[in-house]
Amino acid sequence: METKKKIMNSAFRLFSEKGNEFSLTEVANEVGIKKASIYAHFISKEVLLYEVIDQEIYEYFFEIDEQSRDLKSTFDMILNYYSKSKAKRYFWKRLLLFPPAVFETTLISKINKLTEQRYAIIKDLIKLNMEKGIIRPQDPETVLYSFLAMIHGLVSISIIYESENLKINHDDIWQNFWNGIK
Repeated sequence: METKKKIMNSAFRLFSEKGNEFSLTEVANEVGIKKASIYAHFISKEVLLYEVIDQEIYEYFFEIDEQSRDLKSTFDMILNYYSKSKAKRYFWKRLLLFPPAVFETTLISKINKLTEQRYAIIKDLIKLNMEKGIIRPQDPETVLYSFLAMIHGLVSISIIYESENLKINHDDIWQNFWNGIK
């Protein structure tokens, strides 16, 4: 089982670095096994990549959403996820911008569905805060997109400027956002 995990970790890292252009030979070399040994765990590169992406979908969508209670904790949890490694940031940018066509009807549609569900959760949090008078009345969808733009902007900035610390000033950035919507 440890070898399978190492293979998946290598494929994750290589996909985040190269997209679908990585080879199983590279994975084998990185793990320190023969290429043929990969086939004891995965029947093809596509199956390996499918499992890697599916695992990451679970971590990104379910571990965060299970703990979401308010906008600030959702913001923190999403940034904490992306702060785990630069590879996670590259992985999602590459997956969403250049998805492997073989997964378009499976994993990509799953991501789209889960994304819509997450957006609905966040939008409901925004509406609830408006009903309670915590956030001033305004278009909830505009606030949602501002929230998402802030998060994705922070992730993109860390990629563009190759910053390892995604959380630099994130509390101040949150406060600026919060002051603008309350």
